[in-house]
Amino acid sequence: MSSFEHVFIRTQLRAADLAAELSALLSLELTHDDEGGVYLSRSASDGRPGIVGGKLYRNRYGYPLNDPEEESLIDGYDLVWDIGYSRREGNVQLDEARRLFEEITAKGYWPVVLLQGLDLLLACWDVRSGYQEFPPGTSPDVDHRALWAPYRQPPRI
Repeated sequence: MSSFEHVFIRTQLRAADLAAELSALLSLELTHDDEGGVYLSRSASDGRPGIVGGKLYRNRYGYPLNDPEEESLIDGYDLVWDIGYSRREGNVQLDEARRLFEEITAKGYWPVVLLQGLDLLLACWDVRSGYQEFPPGTSPDVDHRALWAPYRQPPRI
């Protein structure tokens, strides 16, 4: 299980370009590491101590194999933003990730998916289907395809 929450974003932008746009739209700090990695962060909400955010990178979790039995909602999403909380409090981290996700959806630019860890589908948004939260225990994998099918994006080849 991942120690981060994850926002998957459908865009044809490179990670650095999307990071620049998100930084401006959401008032995030944009930084780079020595290997060219791109990071977005900000102070935690509601006066909480600590920082929230993380690395934005090309989706390496999807498998665009066109095999219906291996399909996952995240296959068609290009970029992933790992969202962590510097104080390592799980409930706060999840709350902060939801806030960032909802701020992205409010802008209405890109289809997005919010996962808790990599296992649980929490919410999706796209211009066609709108915003939807999912029942506890919903997976982004084929077992729950009927729930997330309206948010599926075709994999890029």
